[in-house]
Amino acid sequence: MERRKKRRDRTVQTPFQEAREIGLSYLSRRARSTHEVAQRLKQKEFSEEVIVEVLSELGRLHFVDDRAYARRWIEARIDKAAGARKLAQDLRRKGIAADVIDELLSEYSDRLENPDRAVNLLRKQAWRYRSLEREKAHRRMLGFLVRRGYYGKTAWEAIEHVWKEIEEDEI
Repeated sequence: MERRKKRRDRTVQTPFQEAREIGLSYLSRRARSTHEVAQRLKQKEFSEEVIVEVLSELGRLHFVDDRAYARRWIEARIDKAAGARKLAQDLRRKGIAADVIDELLSEYSDRLENPDRAVNLLRKQAWRYRSLEREKAHRRMLGFLVRRGYYGKTAWEAIEHVWKEIEEDEI
């Protein structure tokens, strides 16, 4: 017997329909920012007009919402070891507008700039600083916290607190 391939009846799609389908498929895996969806459609070589039209449609349907996306991003990472600067940097890379980032970070500022978070982070790393001179340990602790997005004032408060504990052998 001869095997025959069944042909699927394919209708010709407009560029908008094709781009919309790709956008929806891309969003089905996880939430994305508007910028990420636009980049994906550009990668697939759709025209700017089609991309704008698709993003408008996806926004109207509430599939892309940068404010909600940024809020979820912050909430998922707020209890981790990142400060406000690190979160802002990550959100900028995702294409979130600066005013949205500023608004949301100010909303979460009391939790993000809490020195206790930085103190707990340094306590976990205290073994690294015990055998160092004070200045060298402070430089390293500051670098550690700054790389994680903590602002200077918060970082210095945490460093002073942890260094006092190290000197008193409480850690």
